[in-house]
Amino acid sequence: MNGSVSQTGPADDPVAFMRTPTPQMRAFMEQQRASMPFTDFLEMSTEIRNIYEKYKGALEAEAPGTKRAQTLHRMMEGAMATASDVVVSCKRGCCGCCHGEVEVTRDEAVVLKSLVVGGVAVDLDRLKAQASRERRSPEWAKFWSIENRCVFLGEDGACRIYEDRPASCRRLLVTTPPEACTTLGAPIAPVRIILAEILLSAAVAVDDTGPASLSKRLAPLLAP
Repeated sequence: MNGSVSQTGPADDPVAFMRTPTPQMRAFMEQQRASMPFTDFLEMSTEIRNIYEKYKGALEAEAPGTKRAQTLHRMMEGAMATASDVVVSCKRGCCGCCHGEVEVTRDEAVVLKSLVVGGVAVDLDRLKAQASRERRSPEWAKFWSIENRCVFLGEDGACRIYEDRPASCRRLLVTTPPEACTTLGAPIAPVRIILAEILLSAAVAVDDTGPASLSKRLAPLLAP
């Protein structure tokens, strides 16, 4: 049976089995539902659900906090490695993606707090200002704004906590020149890896708190 758009049942919401799918995950599933024969879509959806549940179960089995965050990061590296044949242009010092709203899990926020407590200095005023915004605030859309700069970004444009960077950051890759990410209006070709989107969707489900930005999760943990 073709034409899944008109079908009823589980495919009405192609990501109904995910508590909080990433926008990229939802867009992919909706595109596939519209373009694939219905039975093929259901088969693919079942496979994705099985992967999602496997990721979620593996994360739930870990102790909350640093241990779970480290497991998430290892799993993300594995997901990203499935696209090792893609030639990306990202390099140290290109930081266009470090000027936007990055969402992290509660476990990752625990890791970030430990880094700050351990001596990684951050601009607390900027962090608080960012944390005061609503999720997906128009303020985040201000291109190349210093107010949007990640508090963990160094003056040289390099991440100061690269080994412990959030999973959301690990999946931000492009194939277009790095300069395009900091040039208003330039076309950008992001790398979309569905395994990474499935994993991030599962990680948020484990947290059971919904998506939240790095600033919103970290600022309260650093409050006096």
